[in-house]
Amino acid sequence: MSEQNTAAENNEVSQKKLEAKRKKEYEANRKALDELCELYPEVFNPTQPKPLQIGIHEAIAADGKLSKTRIRRALNLYVRMRKYIACLTTEGAERVTLGGVSTGTVTAEEAQHAQQKLAEIDKRRAAKRPATKPGKPKRKPHRAAKAPAKSQRKSAPQADTQKDSRSAEERMQAKLAALVNKKSND
Repeated sequence: MSEQNTAAENNEVSQKKLEAKRKKEYEANRKALDELCELYPEVFNPTQPKPLQIGIHEAIAADGKLSKTRIRRALNLYVRMRKYIACLTTEGAERVTLGGVSTGTVTAEEAQHAQQKLAEIDKRRAAKRPATKPGKPKRKPHRAAKAPAKSQRKSAPQADTQKDSRSAEERMQAKLAALVNKKSND
């Protein structure tokens, strides 16, 4: 039994190391992408990406502002973003160079490939989302969301007040009595 515990502990430690390594790499990639976006804002915009020129990494390296490792890290993160892949799904979309000049278009094959990649990404994301259990109902909205607007309450018929002819004070006393009885029964 102790061998199994040791193996499980070793597996857990290696998982934590792997997660830490991935996080460190992601942070380095993110930092490199931020530099790239700062150097070339007309081309690299994570919120509104444009299709990039094929081989743009060579143009960035020739510019000499970033090392090849930084370029690889930044582009690795940028071209795998869902928004970037989505911008490639349109056949005929203009590709841009480092200077922001158009230099070709997205082909039909590239657009189809991008659509397949998007479908894979969405499928993986859906699999990661926690599904509600069949017997478990979805979360109910907050009471305030259910309450009718003030304008609706004013125009509603007075049927509620007619059903319960007791005064507000009597209703309050009944509620208090129910609470007192409930606590004493527990």
